Amino acid sequence: MINKKIDIKDTREIIGWAYDDIKWLTEDQAREANRKRNELLQSIGGRVNSNFLGNKIGPGELSPGCMNCGQGTWSCIFINCLCTAKCFYCPQSRKNRKERPPNESGLIFEKADDYVDYLTKFKFKGASFSGGEPFLQYEKVLTFTRKIREKMGKGIYIWLYTNGDLVDKKKLKALKEASLNEIRFDISARNYDLKVVKKAIGIIDTVTVEIPSIPDDYEILKKCLPRMKAIGVAHLNLHQLFANQHCYKPFNDRHYTFLHQPNIPILESEMTSLRIIQYAVDKNIGLPINYCCSIYKHRFQQKAYRKRFQSFIREQYEVSMESGFIRRLTIQDKPAKIKALVKTLRDHKCHDGWWSLNKNSSELFIHPSLLKLIDFNKHSLLVTYFAPQLKSVRDDENENSKQIALNPRRNIYIERKFVYEAKIENSVAIRSFQELFIKKINNGDVFKKFFRDYDLKTKADIEEMMIVKDRLDYLKSWEFIGSGLSEIY
Repeated sequence: MINKKIDIKDTREIIGWAYDDIKWLTEDQAREANRKRNELLQSIGGRVNSNFLGNKIGPGELSPGCMNCGQGTWSCIFINCLCTAKCFYCPQSRKNRKERPPNESGLIFEKADDYVDYLTKFKFKGASFSGGEPFLQYEKVLTFTRKIREKMGKGIYIWLYTNGDLVDKKKLKALKEASLNEIRFDISARNYDLKVVKKAIGIIDTVTVEIPSIPDDYEILKKCLPRMKAIGVAHLNLHQLFANQHCYKPFNDRHYTFLHQPNIPILESEMTSLRIIQYAVDKNIGLPINYCCSIYKHRFQQKAYRKRFQSFIREQYEVSMESGFIRRLTIQDKPAKIKALVKTLRDHKCHDGWWSLNKNSSELFIHPSLLKLIDFNKHSLLVTYFAPQLKSVRDDENENSKQIALNPRRNIYIERKFVYEAKIENSVAIRSFQELFIKKINNGDVFKKFFRDYDLKTKADIEEMMIVKDRLDYLKSWEFIGSGLSEIY
């Protein structure tokens, strides 16, 4: 319940300027949407694969590139921003008139060698080119592809996204010679014309169709499935539409339903994806289909970013979560009482790196393994989460900025960004926190003890207990990666 309230609040804050003009679900409509989706999921159950904790579903195998994405070893460089198409669903600004340099995670890579050193430094196993329309910068794509292959050999999988407008056999053959592994066509940008896709088959090893799942195009896409299979398309990737300031108006004009979830996805797009999968398995089309939902991207792509860079800024007394966030545990008190705790740690010969003090000795940062030495009848526990953030230039005011040398001429910087904090003041709640998130004891068993041991004397005590339980429940979203499709609300 608390996650739902926070998602709604966050969504309102993100698009407050347009919130009241957009179509959202009522509670009754949300219940009906969840029911219909469950029916679709049950109808395909046992006939599709479930990957990455059920965040990706569909018949057939995932492409190697999609596996790299889920495993957190994929880099996507936006080689340009201009495009030959004007797709209504595009999340990029329509005001772009001037080309921009290649960009990955906010870092500019004018030189291919710098990008290759970045891939090598952070041990990427997959790299892709997106845009705009990458074929507008075809020579640059070719140069980057050759450099990546020369330096990294067969240890990296390389692919390219395109709408196909500028594709011809000569360019495809040159990309093949440069060792491009896969090409992905957005055929929705070309009225679902497969001619250019067919050109690539037999030249590039893996040819994929990757499109947004557009509710209005269900019938035409359905008819394309057997044709894709017949010409040798290896994979069909369906993306859930999501809204931002650049595309929400066309969605609104089409009366799409916006969801209170990260990235603000479109309900009808998810239903269309599931209906396409249902049709494909009912008719035994045999085409591998991957539904890439918005919540998967929020969970797994952002986790990958955090995991990749957090080791450079994490202190010894901090812990990396399954979600990729860094968790810090802090005890706050008067300096005299903090010093008494330090004496306890030293008496037990605790490793110096597993604890630290702030400048005025009012905060003790402590490794989870040392909590057993603290009497939480006397102290509260502050739980703080951080995420890494890449920067091209150093922030001189940020003492936690870490310089990383890609090569002798290029440095990048990793900083820590505060994301969430919760104070737990009740000893029963602190014990429950340790059991849930440190000892990883079964959720049900922990809360049985929690309800049993909480000192309940008044109605106010019960209300306080439920607030504390909700707070512990909410911490799961910072600690773990969620499974399955997100609840609709």
